[in-house]
Amino acid sequence: MYTAKPTKEQLAWQDMELGVLIHYCMEIYHPELTGDWYKTEKVRELLAPETIHPKKLDPAQWIRSAAEMGAKYAVLVANHCTGFSLWDTKVNDFSIAHTDWKGGGGDICRAFVEACREYGLRPGFYYSTGCNGYYNINDNWKWDYLSDYYQAYVKNVEAQVTELWSEYGDLFEIWFDGGIIPPEKGGPDLTPVLKKLQPRAICFQGPRDYAHNIRWVGNEDGLAPENCWATTNAGEARYDGTIPDEKAGVGDPDGKYYWPAECDMPNRNHAAYGGGWAWRAGEEHLLFTPEQLLDCYIRSVGRNANLLLGMAISTDGDFQDEEQLRAFGKLLRETFGTPLASADHPVPVEGKHILTLPDRMKIRYVSIREDISEGQKIRGFRILADGRPVYESECVGHRRIVPFSDLAAKEIAVEITAQNGNASVRDLAAF
Repeated sequence: MYTAKPTKEQLAWQDMELGVLIHYCMEIYHPELTGDWYKTEKVRELLAPETIHPKKLDPAQWIRSAAEMGAKYAVLVANHCTGFSLWDTKVNDFSIAHTDWKGGGGDICRAFVEACREYGLRPGFYYSTGCNGYYNINDNWKWDYLSDYYQAYVKNVEAQVTELWSEYGDLFEIWFDGGIIPPEKGGPDLTPVLKKLQPRAICFQGPRDYAHNIRWVGNEDGLAPENCWATTNAGEARYDGTIPDEKAGVGDPDGKYYWPAECDMPNRNHAAYGGGWAWRAGEEHLLFTPEQLLDCYIRSVGRNANLLLGMAISTDGDFQDEEQLRAFGKLLRETFGTPLASADHPVPVEGKHILTLPDRMKIRYVSIREDISEGQKIRGFRILADGRPVYESECVGHRRIVPFSDLAAKEIAVEITAQNGNASVRDLAAF
């Protein structure tokens, strides 16, 4: 039976497990306004660069906070729906370079990449191809994508992503919110640019013919379905994030494409400004607690997906929720830093992968990782504690973390009950 296989870039991305999505969005300067004004040409006046004065803008502080949490990669929203660019773009003058930050001519993207190198994170960029207020391109409106007006906008998109992908070195992840309108329908022709400038980058909802794609999980809650397959079929990987879609997250165990899921969620809950993605003063009570974030980690990373946690940057340009990420990182290390017992590539004994603990101990979590270098092969498994079945499900993939509330055992065993080909366990651990 056919099994879709990951590229080495996709395998490396799955090993990262935890990243951040950094939102310094210009609409935060007018929180009193409602509706989608920031997706229209009103931004030219309301968000004129000379009116923006971030006094504490320091990308190194952002990345330091992410590193303290334990993030392995960072995606900067370089151009969101306002069309305001966080680099010194030559395409227009609607950018950070035309503010008074650093005396003018500043480049947040460059400072961000340098900070990632300093703190050991892999950098990436988000660019909104389908929405740009500066050009009056609102993705909620109906468009004739082949019109002269839209095609002029498409040329600007192609020019700006060429800048982003060519001037900052190798990128780890490139993020397309809502995917990309294909060129045959009038969208930008980005596959040749990707293959030329960033052939090893992971693409979130990238062009269908690109090699290293990943997909949206179907919600913005840090939640993957219990069985979240890394494989899917065409048409099940690009959604705009506004309507939860369970099918997008589940994927298909027999899917044609190996496009693992990424769970994106804000660091403030959805009652906060911009659904939690954007900063507003006085909303500190809407921060997720470390315990809530740990639960999201278990239900995303622990269900064969990566977790991408938002960071809402303030009007001063700093990240004011440092303690939240620091506390979450501490809790994460306390929970999964040192296993009670672990086994690398355990050899099955009578069909069971066995983990022996020093004594009969209380077990809160069992972590299983499958060898997925040749694709997902496990289609069913069960966990036994001292020979007694305590859990059964289908998908393992990169990692499966199974929580228990009342379990004590001397021996944990994992039995593969269904497989496509020769499945094997990469490692097994109890916490």
